[in-house]
Amino acid sequence: MDGEEQLEYGWYLDRGQKLVRQENWDKLGQEIRQFDEMRATTSGGSPISEILTLGARYDVIRPLEVALRFREPEPSTEGISEFHEVMREHPNEHGVAAILAYTHIDAGWAWYNAMPHPKHAGYLKIFQEHFALAQEVLNNFNARELSSPILAAAQCATLPGLKNADLRVLDDYNELIDLDPTTPLHFRNFGRHLLPQFLGDYATLEREAAWMRDEMYDIWGSGAYAWMYMDALAEDQNAFQMLDTDAFLHAILKIFERRPDQHTANEIAAFLAVTLGDYSGRQESASIRKKRQKLNEAAEYVAEEFLREIDPMPWYRAITGLAPHLGIEDPEVQQKMGEETALRMLCRIVPKLANAANM
Repeated sequence: MDGEEQLEYGWYLDRGQKLVRQENWDKLGQEIRQFDEMRATTSGGSPISEILTLGARYDVIRPLEVALRFREPEPSTEGISEFHEVMREHPNEHGVAAILAYTHIDAGWAWYNAMPHPKHAGYLKIFQEHFALAQEVLNNFNARELSSPILAAAQCATLPGLKNADLRVLDDYNELIDLDPTTPLHFRNFGRHLLPQFLGDYATLEREAAWMRDEMYDIWGSGAYAWMYMDALAEDQNAFQMLDTDAFLHAILKIFERRPDQHTANEIAAFLAVTLGDYSGRQESASIRKKRQKLNEAAEYVAEEFLREIDPMPWYRAITGLAPHLGIEDPEVQQKMGEETALRMLCRIVPKLANAANM
């Protein structure tokens, strides 16, 4: 990670965790609300309010994830119960509400990801219960009236665990993006949730990506088209079916006009070079392969024109996205893996770097 982004992200993550450990909920809720109102982000574009909530719930969610991984029969939910008590003491504090809602969302995914086999009835029931509890928390607040992107983002994050959420996914994400159109993460999550395995289909993904491209032109040029597709393509190669590759590549150039920072350059370079790379295990049609390779080949241009320093974390996330078993919890090891991946891929795709490495 470039130094500035790494320091910012880590500082706010630790800040959220520290204030919960100090039980300073008034201060934490106030800071989440203030950064939310400001639409404040790190230099790499991460919403600060969401980082604070992530740090705030870490001490509750991490033990649950570990307990489920090791198949403990009754993982403790004491921490979640304590958060509910805090919510009762701060019934009008939407910063605290965001923490509690996201805690249930994380807990739901922890149970889902720990299922001993697909569609395990007991695990699915708990998954859905946590998402329903998150929705109950959010029902007490109106994100639009409060002009709160973090509440709108939490609402969108609940959708995969709710019944009939396909009927509201477009409205919920449009409300979020209306509230905070400059944060790429919202577009990326929207596109991913429009995949068939979630709440949409490929035709809807293409339609909404094209609509966002036009609707957000004053802010992103055509860049929203690429943001909408990035995480969808990373998760499901069949999302290439309706992708306009020329429109995608043009959209990337428009993103760089508006976001010339090195974090964004590394995110896009890692996506093109690693996530869309040629790997022997791919099973894809000839038409999808042609589209993927066209985007993959653009990695050289992006690296040569826009990359000035290595930010290891986008490269780490890209390689572990392809091979989750390589994931490591130690931040220093993550940094090292990301840097090694970046150097290896850049030497492969940028001829002058490869020549220098061989001298």
